[in-house]
Amino acid sequence: MKSMIKIESFLNHTLILILILLSGSVFQVNSFTPTYLIGLIIVGISLICKMKYNKKELFLFGFSLSLFTVLFLFNFIFSKSHNFKDYGVLLFQTLLTLLIVLSLNLRKVDFKLYLYKVLKILMVMSLIGFFLSIFQFGSNVNMGKSFSINTIFYLFYYSAEFFIGPLMLFRSQGIFWEAGLLAVYANIFLLLSLFVYNSKRNSILAIICILSTLSTTGIFLLLIQIFFYLRKSKFGISKKIILLIAVIPIATLVIGSFLNKKHEGEGEALSSYALRKFDLYSSIMITFSNPLFGIGLNKEDFLIERDKFLTPEMNKIFTLIKDRGNTNSILMLFTSFGIFFGFILLYMLYMQDIFIRQRKLFFVITLFSLASEPVLLTPFFMCFVFFGFQKIINNNFLNKIF
Repeated sequence: MKSMIKIESFLNHTLILILILLSGSVFQVNSFTPTYLIGLIIVGISLICKMKYNKKELFLFGFSLSLFTVLFLFNFIFSKSHNFKDYGVLLFQTLLTLLIVLSLNLRKVDFKLYLYKVLKILMVMSLIGFFLSIFQFGSNVNMGKSFSINTIFYLFYYSAEFFIGPLMLFRSQGIFWEAGLLAVYANIFLLLSLFVYNSKRNSILAIICILSTLSTTGIFLLLIQIFFYLRKSKFGISKKIILLIAVIPIATLVIGSFLNKKHEGEGEALSSYALRKFDLYSSIMITFSNPLFGIGLNKEDFLIERDKFLTPEMNKIFTLIKDRGNTNSILMLFTSFGIFFGFILLYMLYMQDIFIRQRKLFFVITLFSLASEPVLLTPFFMCFVFFGFQKIINNNFLNKIF
């Protein structure tokens, strides 16, 4: 009995970890990595171990897979995309993600609890890696055709440096391809720590992780969560004032970072601020030029459409960013699938039933995070889209049948 519980716990932790590894980690850089294969094997074992199957959950899996497959194929046919490779990867990710959702639902797994545990391990690892990076241990390795990173035993990763006086440090990024993605998951961990499990120790761990990324978006979301926490807390006025005073340095850091990036963007063509402003402009133009079906998933077609809207001022950076894709998942959603389907997917994301009491706050965190990282269509975030879709189907149809 104890051995079965341990196996069950191992499978649950591993399935959640697979979702994260395939959603912004260094192990997801190539189109197909061993991580996909391992995920397929683990979820297969978890389904085989489940001897009794619920007809309702099986129907939800089959209906979800069929509908999303049809929608993605429909987009391929009617959009401007001509290469099926990107759709093949998306369909495989959809199958793997829905199999994981099916396995979790059949075994009635507490998704929040195991996500909380896995994220805690990743946060601790990220801080260990941040400390070790000070001494520049490890070596530089290639993780893809055009992606290289410093690693220590393939467990800790670092790449983006910054300076405090003469001291060179590296932004904390954990197992992810950049620091901003660690900030995304650290904010989700903070949400769990503050609002679900009420853990002060883990909240501090999450805050340190967020600050160590130096991510403007990440620190901004940290401030939003602190604001909501103070609103709902039963602290006295004096304690709230003390906490607000403690937050002022963090707020100053965010505002200073934003103004600095904006200033760089005005004088430097390839600054982060300038590129994000260019992403916003080009994506809006592409979306309104292709409102029904978007332009599809192919990067080549996106670049062709984007280049149509280059202004004379942007010609200065055109040759340097010619092959650069869009880093904004929300804008990419509308340019790829059109306005209607884009809003439908976002509505499904909002309706997820994992963070029910924190639905609005989770949506705000996710929305801002996805606006700065190209990971919306990856398994972890699509998992919440599928949870939302299945909740809608459950409430409106299946509860009347099963």
